[in-house]
Amino acid sequence: MTLNGSKKVAFLFPGQGSQVVGMGQDFYESSETLKAFFDRVNALVTPNEAGQSLLEITFKGSTEELNRTIYTQPSILAVSLAAYEAFQAQVQVTPLAVAGHSLGEFSALVASGALSVDVVVPIVEKRASLMETAPKGTMAAVLGLTADVVKQTLEALDLNDEIAVVANDNSPSQIVISGTVKGIELASPALKDAGAKRVISLPVGGAFHSPLMDVPAQAFASLLEKAPFQDAQIPVISNVDAQAKSSAEALKTASILQMPSSVQWTKTMQSLVETLGVDTVIEFGPGKVLTGLIKKTYPDVQIYNVYDTASLAEVSGVFQGSPVLS
Repeated sequence: MTLNGSKKVAFLFPGQGSQVVGMGQDFYESSETLKAFFDRVNALVTPNEAGQSLLEITFKGSTEELNRTIYTQPSILAVSLAAYEAFQAQVQVTPLAVAGHSLGEFSALVASGALSVDVVVPIVEKRASLMETAPKGTMAAVLGLTADVVKQTLEALDLNDEIAVVANDNSPSQIVISGTVKGIELASPALKDAGAKRVISLPVGGAFHSPLMDVPAQAFASLLEKAPFQDAQIPVISNVDAQAKSSAEALKTASILQMPSSVQWTKTMQSLVETLGVDTVIEFGPGKVLTGLIKKTYPDVQIYNVYDTASLAEVSGVFQGSPVLS
């Protein structure tokens, strides 16, 4: 399996929801270098109440425990960065840009050179802890409506003190809403009346990327203000405005705004494909959500996923000896 001609490549990193027990274990067992990487991350994360480490939860824990936000986020971060490190050790590819969905943006910041692993792991652990302890809410996926129609429908509702907002603009036909449980319950039939094909409740523990994140976002901002961001060596497409950013200050500001803000993934894809001319994307980490969104929106873009040793071998084989435009 080979590619002909030059490629304009972007690296993508998934967010919460792509986790599965056992992810990353074959990377851990495949080399001493990756084992040392996982052990390094593991040492930076606090064990759970039963004394299980992050790696024990990730590799052999229960689905229920791994799905706790406080462990999901550092776990996905670790596996995504391990996949990225393993690929770069075999094939030196410099992408035009990097991007990550919500949590995945912190993986992208590491790949860009803006944050180190030792800095980002405690940041992500604190982010996860704050999000887990935020006021309870829920989220739902809305299929078949654009973000503008969803937003207009929500704004027309009489929600009183309840909340329902656009959290993720994932693609022209997939939107995620977030808010209070009652707010989402009120929004669902209205969205169906507006033409949504389906409104699907998501098994999440909070109303991420909504005003319910305002208080934890303030605490998180205090932490990020002190974080030693560096200028990125590779531009990062920001979740908050889908613009390419490289300066340490711009990346820090965007990271501070991210938690309560909507994820602009449709515009992120547009920035990658239509503005930068990206024709090939590699998603590093569990699941294939982001490459799936790219493929559905831009069918001509070549997509690859690195999530275990088998996919690593396949994708590395594709890129070895193939020219890349950076």
